Amino acid sequence: MPKEPTKRTPTIKDVAALAGTSVSTVSRYLNHSSHISEEASASIAKAIALLEYRPSGIARGLVTASTKSIAVLSSNTTLLGSAVTIQGIEDRARELGYAVTISKLDEESTESGKAAVCMALDQHPCGIIVLKYDDTAIKAVTYIPESMPCVVIGGDFDPYHAHISLDEYQAGLRLTEYLLRTGAPTVHHVSVPGAGGGRNRSSGWRAALHNRGLDIPESFTVGWSPDKARDLGRQFAHRPDITAIFAGNDEIAMGLMSGLMDEGRRIPGDVRVVGFDDHPLSAIWRPALTTYRQDFRRAGITSVDMLLRQLDDGRDTGPDSITLTGELIVRQSA
Repeated sequence: MPKEPTKRTPTIKDVAALAGTSVSTVSRYLNHSSHISEEASASIAKAIALLEYRPSGIARGLVTASTKSIAVLSSNTTLLGSAVTIQGIEDRARELGYAVTISKLDEESTESGKAAVCMALDQHPCGIIVLKYDDTAIKAVTYIPESMPCVVIGGDFDPYHAHISLDEYQAGLRLTEYLLRTGAPTVHHVSVPGAGGGRNRSSGWRAALHNRGLDIPESFTVGWSPDKARDLGRQFAHRPDITAIFAGNDEIAMGLMSGLMDEGRRIPGDVRVVGFDDHPLSAIWRPALTTYRQDFRRAGITSVDMLLRQLDDGRDTGPDSITLTGELIVRQSA
């Protein structure tokens, strides 16, 4: 006699989907919160009965024990994007009476995310904001309990969490198209960690070349190190086929420019270089760096508002996902 298929155990996400509410609202219901409308409570109760859902200990306990604090998970907090985003988070949280704790992820180990999430949960935050700017943070998101309110900044669209996109794909596309319009036969790319797939700045670079019918050249990486970028720039100086470079961020672009000029190459006369992020030094670098400005501070502020909306009396207001567009800043390097 054929074996009956194993029935999947329903999750809190299934309850939320059937009830037409958010996961955080279901979590508050399970914790007997008074800040839920009668209509939402009735919908959740019906969904639980239909699904025969049995809540886990985490789902029951996270909200009950929460404090008026927000946990932030980030890898390299010294990088411009992370630092300015965190500043925006802290400023907005303080304005609204919330404390912020920061857990730094180990860039050398994607598994460090599990320990960081556990440490963050030990502080009983009301929610978590993840700066998903590299592979380590991408992995860390998978360890966050589904009942914990969470906002993800950066990276590919996340269907399971509120998400803020920085529209890196369009930015990479526009920067590459700009270099091609200057007459460059192709554009070489030095990527940053976590830019290997999805709709990010590197895939925008590839798309722009593909749209022109151009072969996609080898891409390079130096991690986050401007010193390694300077060494790579010295190597590029002896390659006449490299006449236009899209660097994954401004610090890498500055390192490349230094290396190229060390070997006597002129910028933009011999090689055009563009960066990404609009670092404060990019405007006073010599030559001043053409780049793409991202509004990291706004991303930080918006993430706090999105997180607190998930906690706001069970009312699921505001978008689950938004996109913040940036601006092409043309200067002397390209």
